[in-house]
Amino acid sequence: MSSPLAYARCMNSDIQNYLKLQSALINEKAQLEARLAAINRVLGGEVSVAVAPTATRGGRRTFTAATKAKMAAAQKARWAAKKKGVVESAVAPAATKKAKRTMSEATKAKMRAAHQARWAKLKGKAAAPTTAAASAPATKKKRKMSAAGKANIRAAVKARWAKVEAAKAKAGK
Repeated sequence: MSSPLAYARCMNSDIQNYLKLQSALINEKAQLEARLAAINRVLGGEVSVAVAPTATRGGRRTFTAATKAKMAAAQKARWAAKKKGVVESAVAPAATKKAKRTMSEATKAKMRAAHQARWAKLKGKAAAPTTAAASAPATKKKRKMSAAGKANIRAAVKARWAKVEAAKAKAGK
């Protein structure tokens, strides 16, 4: 690795080269301006020098009169629509609201029964059947897996573990 001192010397020489180049360019610019002044004296007038445009664009963007008119019309239309919406909403606020959602009586009965069952469980009492709970449909039977399904799962698990054990044995050799 190079030492920090060597790096500083390299940086110093780069700065020196930059300063030399800068002073040479300043001298050349002065010489060119002197030559242009001499040419102007001979011609008896000023010679305009075209300056190349810069790569980056600065300042504000300029728009044509037609574009400005279009932009103004569009803004007026937006404001008119906004003001119209404000006036309508102030006059009829109920018209903009969504309709209230309602629950069916069966759903309310189910929720009521579930709520009563939770409170009965919290208080340590057995859930007392209510008329709403009695009218609710019977719950679905719990699903059970067949013996064949259980056997298939056991076989798949054994095969998976056999593969893992074989991989361990192979890695251990």
